[in-house]
Amino acid sequence: MKVYHGTNIKFDTPKILKPNRALDFGAGFYTTTDEEQAISWAKMVVNRSQKGVPLLNVYEFDADFSDKLQIIRFENPTKEWLDFVCEHRLNIDLKDDCDLIIGPVANDTTIPTIQSYINAIETNPNSKDFFAEFAIRQLRTDKLKDQVVFKTEKSLQQLKLKEIMPL
Repeated sequence: MKVYHGTNIKFDTPKILKPNRALDFGAGFYTTTDEEQAISWAKMVVNRSQKGVPLLNVYEFDADFSDKLQIIRFENPTKEWLDFVCEHRLNIDLKDDCDLIIGPVANDTTIPTIQSYINAIETNPNSKDFFAEFAIRQLRTDKLKDQVVFKTEKSLQQLKLKEIMPL
């Protein structure tokens, strides 16, 4: 399987770095199967940091090895996915017992919905299911891209760098 990583720093070996902000699936090496999305990420990183040039790292992931990895997979936005993302966005140090997480990405267009869900359940926790159903209905109208997050060194060993392309 081909995956892409948009960045502003040239590196040959991917690393899991502690994030400086809350991310959907916590600390990990974030990739996507969508080339356009990775290009967008690369440009966004350059704009935010005002450093470097946008780069697209292209990797091949040995999917045959995936049966030896602990994988959490979310096919589309569900209550479980929403709660998982919210937990990670509220706790930057949250740890997972898995090697790889695959699922929809909560991007800039979805963050207001997710933040509204968090605010609603904080003020009225007894209505969590109602708010989750409403948020998921709203999220399903967005065209959510995917993310493939490598959480362990074991999973990173299955990535083979194919090329680094300046954009």
